[in-house]
Amino acid sequence: VSSCLVFAMMCQLVGSNNLIIANADNKTDTDTKSFIVMADNSKEFNAFTSKASISISEEDPELANNNIAVMELSPEEAEVLKQNGGLIVEEDIIISANSLEDEVITERKEAETVLTESEEESQTVTAETEVTEETEIIEKSTVSTETIENTENLTQEETEEPETEDIEAAKKSEVFEKLLEERNNASETEVEAGWNLQAINADDFYPNARSVRKVKVALLDSGVDEVNGIELADWTNLVEDEEYVLPIYQDLTGHGTGIASIICADGEGGIKGVNSNVDLYSVKVLDGENKAPLSRIIKGIYWCIDNDVNIINMSFGTSSYSNAMKKAVEDAYAAGILMVGASGNNAAKVEYPAAFKEVMAVASTNAEAEISSFSNTGKELDIAAPGEKIQTASFFGGSVVTHGTSIAVPHVVGVASLLWEKDLSKSHEFIRQLIDSTSKNISNSDECGLIDADYAMSMYDTFAENFKDTGRKNEDFIPANAECADTFEEINDDEAYVEGRWTVKVHGNFIDDFKLNAKIIAVIKAGAIYPDTGEANLYGYGAFPEYHGGYRIKGTPEIPVNYVSCYEFLTRIALKGGDTSKFTNYKLIKGLDKRIFNKIKSKISKTQFGDQSWSTLLSKYGNTKENRKYFLWGSAIHLLTDSFAHVTKYRNSNKLGVAIKHVKGNKTGADSPKTCPNRHKVAKEAVTLSMGNLAKGTIGNFGDYALALAKYDGTFAKKKLYDYILGNAGSVDKLKLFDINLMKKASY
Repeated sequence: VSSCLVFAMMCQLVGSNNLIIANADNKTDTDTKSFIVMADNSKEFNAFTSKASISISEEDPELANNNIAVMELSPEEAEVLKQNGGLIVEEDIIISANSLEDEVITERKEAETVLTESEEESQTVTAETEVTEETEIIEKSTVSTETIENTENLTQEETEEPETEDIEAAKKSEVFEKLLEERNNASETEVEAGWNLQAINADDFYPNARSVRKVKVALLDSGVDEVNGIELADWTNLVEDEEYVLPIYQDLTGHGTGIASIICADGEGGIKGVNSNVDLYSVKVLDGENKAPLSRIIKGIYWCIDNDVNIINMSFGTSSYSNAMKKAVEDAYAAGILMVGASGNNAAKVEYPAAFKEVMAVASTNAEAEISSFSNTGKELDIAAPGEKIQTASFFGGSVVTHGTSIAVPHVVGVASLLWEKDLSKSHEFIRQLIDSTSKNISNSDECGLIDADYAMSMYDTFAENFKDTGRKNEDFIPANAECADTFEEINDDEAYVEGRWTVKVHGNFIDDFKLNAKIIAVIKAGAIYPDTGEANLYGYGAFPEYHGGYRIKGTPEIPVNYVSCYEFLTRIALKGGDTSKFTNYKLIKGLDKRIFNKIKSKISKTQFGDQSWSTLLSKYGNTKENRKYFLWGSAIHLLTDSFAHVTKYRNSNKLGVAIKHVKGNKTGADSPKTCPNRHKVAKEAVTLSMGNLAKGTIGNFGDYALALAKYDGTFAKKKLYDYILGNAGSVDKLKLFDINLMKKASY
């Protein structure tokens, strides 16, 4: 009888799977959803997928290796599959980051412009595939010299001589001289820990020499930008639609970069984190809206298991329970990983994954050492940490003040890494329970305490002597933390802690009043990645070197592309809000070829940029002159950073090495921060200077390249760097304030 029943059930399952295959061709986009299907074991998974492979919408090795498939199913098909006891079938829901930001733009919105066709023939160039060698990149260009020459008549009122007085250049020169003077007179000052580190007694650990062995911390978030003071051990991008985003701009929202700075910033960028002595792994799972499907979160968790990380920072959440996520969390816990999650920001129940018992759930506190009014609470809470008015690192060398339980989590992660590095053989439960047992009391809550790094460290040995690693909470065998939590009420009245505001400080106090809201920063970031998108039709180092740091367009005759001068021209256009009709004389920008001048003008106007209208590009933010300025400045920054990525060679002392290859994908090669990292260090300095120009409303030019070379260590050389700096300066006399020999060494 038993055999007959088993046979009947197998027939039913096969029939169900075949029904899915039969119905797959009849489904429409409107009656299906994305579902996660997880099997108990590989045998069942292989048996299932072999019969239902036509319905699998995402065949991912990381997921498949853990018996998971993502499928497009109708509700009826999902119900049929759920009848199989060996399968977990759940909708692939969207999970969001747990942060709160001010996103209000105060600029007046201009009347929408109507896109009209250009009177000139538009240039269409097919975006090329990435290639491996510098020469191949140039030879594959589809832009001919004849096409460039067709733009000659774009300047109808061109004069033969440059303008006698350029107000913008004079203003830039004045700002630059003051900046140089301040840099020369600047002295190294110790960056003070923020109030948030003082509140958890983690400010005194920063300068101490510690273990050579580092704790491996994975940040499942929106990515981490290349900013001063944050060093990544490695990174991966799991967001398929954002694979084109370069590592230097990988974090489209700033969420992951801010969290990373709390964990491990070393103070170089003006922000101190809890523990700079960690190996930080950026696992990009959140997209440009700080969201991710459940399947991508699960994939990120398994990436962490496969890469033997110690701690996972999970600053995201959902109110929906998921068996699939629960299984991934259980697997990570079994692998010895300490998971730290955000409780949520809607004053409700603790969200998942923080609500799972395997995850350390974190609430937010304010400057008065009370649980934040927005913080989710419940019996699942383990610990609390500061989550309001926290200054974190942000895009382009600046900082932003923000809040949310997302921001509370990295404080706990940083302290956990401090404790764990003392002895990596200790278990995740040891670290978790040590933190819990040594916390301070919170006046408005008895569900958890405020983390205390100093007391946890002082009780470490006593706790280790008595700890029993049984998976259960140990009895209290250390004295309760009797210290009262410090309060910082003055933070509430300090205008430096206005929420959601970004600020940049360039060399001392010269530029410290430049504040932008989150939306404006988003516009600048959108402009920075735009030249690499297919919609722009500006992609391709060979086709559009003027946007990607190229030095020539190959042809007969060859057309020089002075990337330094192109950068200046883009910043000038930005300051005019995209109105290129204001520029009639190419000689205004020293070193810029007339044909490249016209080519840039042909792609930018008050109505469009590249192949996209401004109304489309700025639909989320408002098509205003100010927003066009920020967007175009972002594209100028893209060019600035690309200048140090493309057509570069290794250099060892005075010996020039081989070309740094540009390979498909950005995990390795010229675009990777790990490939000759000093290029990115110089590029980051140049970006900081560029943002200083934006702050003062002055153009960018050769000075930003020359001054950024103060970070140069002699390990690379860029094609024609000195020649093009000199060309944009106009004379050697303009370079007398700089180290000309250094510029020549950085050039070939």
